[in-house]
Amino acid sequence: MPYEIPSAETIGAATFADCGENKSHLKLFRVNAGVPLVEALEHASHVLYYAKMLALEAAMDPKAEKFAFASHYLGEMGKAIIDDLLLAMQPGSQTLL
Repeated sequence: MPYEIPSAETIGAATFADCGENKSHLKLFRVNAGVPLVEALEHASHVLYYAKMLALEAAMDPKAEKFAFASHYLGEMGKAIIDDLLLAMQPGSQTLL
């Protein structure tokens, strides 16, 4: 039996990029709703790949510490995409949180 790809889409519930004085409640960005599962996962894969490469470069070269925050932000972005897709695939969660 061939593998079937679920028809889930992002729902736009996951946010990222804390900002403000009380960093727990202000988020600068949100995953856009309506992106098909395969495209969102492909984008997350690319974002997380570059986060990994920048983190490795920052760890191996003392002069590359500037890459650490870029890696952090890319990792946060990739995680938000995955989190949003997981929320979309849970029963009864097709609305914004």
